[in-house]
Amino acid sequence: MTKKRLLIVEDERIIAEDIKRTLLQFDYHVIDIISSGESVLECYEALNPDLILMDIMLAGKINGIETAGRIKEKCNIPIIYLTAYTNEPILSSAKITEPFGYLIKPFEGHELHATIEMAFYRHKIENSLRESEEKYRLLFNSIADPIFILTKNGEKILDFNDVVLNKYGYTKNEFIALNGFKLYVKKEREQLSRYLNEKNTGDSPIFTHIKKNGKKIIVELHKNNITFKNEQVLLVIARDITKRKQAEDERQIAQEQLFQSQKMEVVGKLAGGIAHDFNNLLTAINGYSDLALKKLNNDSNVYDDIKVIRDCGERAARLTKQLLGFSRKQITEKRNIDLNNTIIELEKMLKRLIGDEITMETDFQSSSCMIFADKSQIEQVLVNLVVNARDAIKGYGKIIISTTKELLTEEFIKQHNLDASYEYIMISILDTGTGMSKEIQEKIFEPFFTTKEVGKGTGLGLSTVFGIVKQNGGVILVESEEDRGSEFKIYLPQIIAEIDEDEIAKTDIGSLPTGNETILLVDDEDSIRDFLSEILEEHGYKVINASNGKEGLRKFKEINDKIHLLISDIIMPKMGGQELANELRKLQPDIKILFISGNVNNDFIKEQSPDSNVSFLHKPFTYDSIMSKIRKILDN
Repeated sequence: MTKKRLLIVEDERIIAEDIKRTLLQFDYHVIDIISSGESVLECYEALNPDLILMDIMLAGKINGIETAGRIKEKCNIPIIYLTAYTNEPILSSAKITEPFGYLIKPFEGHELHATIEMAFYRHKIENSLRESEEKYRLLFNSIADPIFILTKNGEKILDFNDVVLNKYGYTKNEFIALNGFKLYVKKEREQLSRYLNEKNTGDSPIFTHIKKNGKKIIVELHKNNITFKNEQVLLVIARDITKRKQAEDERQIAQEQLFQSQKMEVVGKLAGGIAHDFNNLLTAINGYSDLALKKLNNDSNVYDDIKVIRDCGERAARLTKQLLGFSRKQITEKRNIDLNNTIIELEKMLKRLIGDEITMETDFQSSSCMIFADKSQIEQVLVNLVVNARDAIKGYGKIIISTTKELLTEEFIKQHNLDASYEYIMISILDTGTGMSKEIQEKIFEPFFTTKEVGKGTGLGLSTVFGIVKQNGGVILVESEEDRGSEFKIYLPQIIAEIDEDEIAKTDIGSLPTGNETILLVDDEDSIRDFLSEILEEHGYKVINASNGKEGLRKFKEINDKIHLLISDIIMPKMGGQELANELRKLQPDIKILFISGNVNNDFIKEQSPDSNVSFLHKPFTYDSIMSKIRKILDN
């Protein structure tokens, strides 16, 4: 049997001689030892080796990888790299030359022997494949779908039909050099590996292929195990179903949106109910806190403790407003607010939301940024944008919230349909997150659109933000690049005004108005009736209590005194506030009415005629606000 002829290319003579001794032990014939790439290129054709063992780093100007590449262009000689280098750039360069092995020095003799034998075996198989290429080429090119012949693990593309080149945009050499898995998106490669290694089940799974230009197509795979040039390989047909899948996805999205809207309606009703009960509790908590504060001196030991309870109650009241906003039953209460102060008040809560790994900074370029808006809605906008920024940051990062007064151009105002009579405040929320592609930026404000995983996003956050900004005469824009972070910019009309008085200070107990009128107080919450009865009687009013509409109507009929004012919750058992008011108007048409509720929408308020003697106060209200409201109603 003729010995296999091997050529050693190694510039370290001692190492080369050691390799030679090892090869002789395994009965190989070493035809020469050469130390430079230039020398190899001059004589390899004359030497005609069966296999070349090539060091990567050689003496001279040409390294082993470049030498192997030049040899491969002319001759089909198997080459095995013997090197001490394993870094990624060298590995990537080596892979392009399709070596028949890659051994890391130092290696054992049996490793070298096994690698060489596998190289010869592979070389033999590839020669057999080439011999039958014409036969298979004819078959391939007669089929319209892309066909691939892969090694059993799917990593190496052995062959493909001409449709593949037209479909994917690669040249023949580029495709042959391409790892089979690189054709698939990363998240699907593990699933692909399992599918290729399974026995034929008749399944036709769906995967995403990536063209050379980066565009994606959806394919349905069909595989078969075949013998190709005496080797067991995989034949894979990739049928393009992109258009069909897009139609199915659009139908699925429509169904999901319908389901989501139905689910949100149910959740909204639940949120509204929770907010109603919570507002009742907060009315008592905040009311009694106010009452206690007014009875204590500022230097009392418990004054600060109660003040903390009162502050927590106010923050809880803002949370219930957000719940009602979610259920679309909030009362919008626009007032003059300073954006800077609003951000400062939210800062502590926002920092808790984003966690310790993300830092948050504020930058106020103007000392005061006044707008006319509902404070809870502006807080909702800020919280949504900061939470989205947090979700876009992987690991450590930064969020910067800034405000400034902007002088907008006529072109900008016209482009975004803004009111040219205003100057504008710009709020910026900047993050160092993953950023967004142009395609995503075009869709982010659409209802139900989300890039988050299932169960982690409703797709309603940014659409809600968009709606709130539009309602307040503003515009929201986004600037983003992938891997460069995002910046949301909100432009809102600036007003020249002071902060509303009730945002600055509370009224002293001595300055609150008093009276002597008779008031019918109807509420199904005992704590609210007790609190209101106490403060009303303290200020001179006569109070008649009832726990529901039916009881209130009965007590109204039993007394002889005129009822000057009905204070009633709207939602109560047995008889609600609206029905009670209608019955009382039949008995006393001029009765004045103050509805109090923690769960009612703007439509209810709009339905009340301006001359119907009906007013409304949203729970939870303050001690000062209800006393001032009552006096204003009675004096009107």
